[in-house]
Amino acid sequence: MPVVRSIEQRRVGTALVGVDDADPIELPLEALLEHNLHENRELEPERWKRIVFEGRHRVAVRRALEFLAKRRRTRADLRDHLGGDFTETEVARAIERVEELGYLDDGAWARSYVAQPRSRGRGRSMLTRELKTRGIEPKDLETALAGHDEREEAIAAARKRLRALRRLDDDVRERRLYAYLQRRGFRHEMIREAMAVASEEAAAPAG
Repeated sequence: MPVVRSIEQRRVGTALVGVDDADPIELPLEALLEHNLHENRELEPERWKRIVFEGRHRVAVRRALEFLAKRRRTRADLRDHLGGDFTETEVARAIERVEELGYLDDGAWARSYVAQPRSRGRGRSMLTRELKTRGIEPKDLETALAGHDEREEAIAAARKRLRALRRLDDDVRERRLYAYLQRRGFRHEMIREAMAVASEEAAAPAG
């Protein structure tokens, strides 16, 4: 039967438990108390498997909550954070649990991202790329972008950039403005419309 060979507190709330010649496993201290784990304690194999299964889930959830307490994260962020210390199954169960508790919501994260000032003056394709790199799934991505007024953002970006280019020759100014809006993720039709509106406003007499 498995025999506990060593117990070493690792961090607040957890300890490394060594059984037989296997590598020590990090378990929550409450698991040690619940199952009366101590050095030289013999355990039924199935019971030890259950202790590890339940204990590792608790540790993974605890680590996830610590990570999420610092600031809002995505599911992909959390998966990357936990992946180095936990198995895929442990990570998946921890993610499921913190989602149930309401501490992880990719849809809310995506909506907040699009609503931030840093997303101003960006086209739909640029925001889509950025959200995809953070692991946001299509349904959450579409919902987040539903309230993004791309036309208004393109015009606002064109107005702002045009002021910085006002001293250039017309042809150079137009090329640079187009290239800028293209880099910001706006479509050709949207760029042309935004440039026309911004140029017309700039040419209008003051007052």
